[in-house]
Amino acid sequence: MATDPESLVRAIGEVQFTPVRFREGYRMSEVDAFLEQVVAAVRSGEPIDELVQTALFTPVRLSEGYLMAEVDDFLDRVLAAGVDATPSAYVDVPAPAATPVPSPASSVIQEQRGLLARLFRR
Repeated sequence: MATDPESLVRAIGEVQFTPVRFREGYRMSEVDAFLEQVVAAVRSGEPIDELVQTALFTPVRLSEGYLMAEVDDFLDRVLAAGVDATPSAYVDVPAPAATPVPSPASSVIQEQRGLLARLFRR
């Protein structure tokens, strides 16, 4: 179903990515700033295909980041929705499916087990 550029802007504004720690993720501030650039490009009618295809984010491990697979998947859907930058080219871009975020205590325990398993090859 085709939609207007404002629907794409709304989908980008509403997206929420899963935060990760102690495993590789994209630096949150870079992803957020990039999404603002995409919104500005959509609103001005500029093509977003090259902007999205050339996006690079710094991977972080020890500080909080966004789950890489969710960001990549969402950007693929944004690219498919807005390659042409004409209103007829836009389609609905659903936000990533809500996944339950584990409590901080359980995620730390899981990560510690993963680290120990890698250290002791178990």
